[in-house]
Amino acid sequence: MEKITLMINQDDCNGCHACEVACKQEHGLGVGPRVIRVIEKSPLFVPLFCHHCEDAPCALSCPEDAITKNQETGVVLLDPEKCNGCNAVEGKSGVEKQDTSTCKVECPAHNDVQGYVGLAAKGKYQEAIQLIKKTSPFPSVCGRVCPHPCESKCNRDQIDEDEPVAIRSIERFLADQDLSSKNPYVPEVKEARDEKIAIIGSGPAGLTAAYFLAREGYKITVFEKLPVAGGMMAIGIPEYRLPKDILSGEIRVIQDMGVEIKTGVTFGTDITLESLKKDGYQAVFLATGLHQNSLLNVEREDLDGVLKGVDFLRDVSLGNPVSVGKRVIAVGGGNVAIDVALTSLRKGAKEVSVVCLEQRDEMPAWESEIEAAIEEGITIINCFGPDKFLEKDGRLSGIEFKRCTCVFDEDGCFNPQYDGTDLTKLEGDTVIVAIGQVADLSFVEKQGIPVSSIGGLEADPMTLETPIEGVFAGGDIYHGPKTVAEAIASGKEAAVSIDRYVRGLDLRAGRDMRDIKLTPITEPQKEKYDPAARAQMPCLKAQERVTNFNEVYLGFIEDVAVQEAKRCISCGTCCVQACPYGIMQFNHEVTKAVKCDLCVEKRDNNEAPACSLVCPAHCIYWGEPAEFPSGIDGWLQKSVP
Repeated sequence: MEKITLMINQDDCNGCHACEVACKQEHGLGVGPRVIRVIEKSPLFVPLFCHHCEDAPCALSCPEDAITKNQETGVVLLDPEKCNGCNAVEGKSGVEKQDTSTCKVECPAHNDVQGYVGLAAKGKYQEAIQLIKKTSPFPSVCGRVCPHPCESKCNRDQIDEDEPVAIRSIERFLADQDLSSKNPYVPEVKEARDEKIAIIGSGPAGLTAAYFLAREGYKITVFEKLPVAGGMMAIGIPEYRLPKDILSGEIRVIQDMGVEIKTGVTFGTDITLESLKKDGYQAVFLATGLHQNSLLNVEREDLDGVLKGVDFLRDVSLGNPVSVGKRVIAVGGGNVAIDVALTSLRKGAKEVSVVCLEQRDEMPAWESEIEAAIEEGITIINCFGPDKFLEKDGRLSGIEFKRCTCVFDEDGCFNPQYDGTDLTKLEGDTVIVAIGQVADLSFVEKQGIPVSSIGGLEADPMTLETPIEGVFAGGDIYHGPKTVAEAIASGKEAAVSIDRYVRGLDLRAGRDMRDIKLTPITEPQKEKYDPAARAQMPCLKAQERVTNFNEVYLGFIEDVAVQEAKRCISCGTCCVQACPYGIMQFNHEVTKAVKCDLCVEKRDNNEAPACSLVCPAHCIYWGEPAEFPSGIDGWLQKSVP
């Protein structure tokens, strides 16, 4: 069957709603085209046509097998008889909103959490990992080190107080199952293209961009300054939290997709923007991360025995010689300070203290990490900041601290205040400063790349393109220190922009679809749910872990993972969440999912869909590509079997 093309001229659309009304009448639906773009405050209504994805995520996520794909025609079809609405609640969705579960809303990468948890509950592990890898290349990493915001507002919490579904642990189980198999899942890549893309930095943002661009068929080379790939995932997260074989396994999948990673290459010296251009690279993505330490700027900070947190963790990870004294003081209140303290124990320290400005409930470190540190014998000292380092015989002997009376001002900005008369001395052989990371911008001036007001690279917040054409920036070097999941989200956006840039498309067109607010469903049905309590992650006992770098948290076994997945109360519609184009919608009048299927029956009868027949602006075209009128500026095109 020859291809039929649906083309929509978004520039000529006047938002009259005619297509929406016609679509509803044609199919007897309670829903139709939604606002997907707002231009100068004027809504643009267009038919949201199904793209009939090759590996349709809606079909993968459906727990009732109500969505199938015809292997001959490639058409994705929805069986309304099998659809049960995934227990979605009653309510109305605004035209600029899409009802979904809070777990997906809170996930920076917008993983289809409910979809893969539902598949896990049914034992469909391969389908679940494929669904996750639609949006993230690092499920094993995130299953260990993500602060799991998806769990923070899980509606299961309304049934079992403080016991949300253990989403992160389920993700880890699924990913580890896949990595440990004989044939880990490697996403299919499209037909190879000639264009080459350079990515500077192999952290989560850089490798995520590489992953999604490789799927589009581009030739990707990742240049990394360090001797190993992975960025801060490799040298900033201790092995007891993220084993090296787990990280290398997920990076290997990206390499199996055709991505080349070159380590030991420094941007600004070994390679430059000019040399990359001469070598035929059409675009460059800068994702160099934050690898330098913030300084205290306190008297005698350069004493022998004062170490820098990031450097310390890097040397330990790379196997470089590292020695600490018997009494170690870690300065800082975040996860890096906790990691520094726990690593010091494993490197032979006998007494370790963490001293920070914040009160206990203000500390930015995760509560679970603080509790783990206390279990291992770490002393936490709150509300003190360094006044000066103490010296004896030319070497560090301790620190004098002054009491911190307030960390943040009335506007919530970091602005610590001290009582200089309340001083405390703490003896120590080694002090490790871990108060934050900053970017190494030594390459900026020679490469002509502007720096933003927050000390990162300047780039457009939507497209991530820097003021230099064809050069993009993302991850921590752009938005400052954030989580691995947030870096993944940044890398995905960069990949979209780079793909459009290389193809000569508008980088911004349709990107404001992201302005459609995902509306979390916060009133789940409570009549039907598994009564089991939240499963607890097993871990090594404190005395078993302080002398080695073995992974502390052991992961769920299969029975536990499946049972935990069954605790999900399905408070959002799986297919609606899974669809990458926002096509799937939920009809609250019949409590079932619906979608535009390009009027399959009309196509078979050589008839045009109602939306194209009624459009008064003639901005919707349906027919064979060869018959399309000349001039395609402003048109969105979709060809179907």
